[in-house]
Amino acid sequence: MKTIWLTGSMIALGLSLNAAPVSASTTDEQALMARVQGFYGWVLKNGTQVGKLQPAIKDIPGSNTFQLDTKNIQAFSGKFMASGFFAPEFPSAIEHYYDKYQQQFAAYTPAEFAQMAKDGRGPLMESEDMDIFFCAQEYEYKKSFISKMKAKTVKLDGDKASIVVVSPYQWETGFRFARINKQWMITGYCVFQ
Repeated sequence: MKTIWLTGSMIALGLSLNAAPVSASTTDEQALMARVQGFYGWVLKNGTQVGKLQPAIKDIPGSNTFQLDTKNIQAFSGKFMASGFFAPEFPSAIEHYYDKYQQQFAAYTPAEFAQMAKDGRGPLMESEDMDIFFCAQEYEYKKSFISKMKAKTVKLDGDKASIVVVSPYQWETGFRFARINKQWMITGYCVFQ
């Protein structure tokens, strides 16, 4: 009788352990998605204002040349930081992205500038042809759109994580995180990696 009771108890215990366990990865995945959706909610309210501060290509009057105007980069990254969703190292990801293009543009020869003036330069920076917040193009964002975003893949490595988020249009955006003071903070996303 004891054996039957013990076996039955062990089976019951096994069933209760296997019945929808809440693992750390599930909790972390939910926390990561909450941060992504929280950030995108912030974008709905602040994206237009913040987007106006982003570095942009400026033509140099009287020539075929152009440069990347980064005079507002501190204010631009400061808006991200003020949102409360980003880790302290995030401004360096923004600077790295635009510095790459500053160096590229500075290396163009007069002949290359002349050719682009003739043929058109098209989007030279990845962010010129996309919404830098959602990393997609030309459609309207609403709370219902954000709420339908799902995690495609989640990778956890101690206090570091990465997640690929899929929008209702099946576009994917990668995010990187660090756990700081028990909270997941964004260290990079989209072009700002």
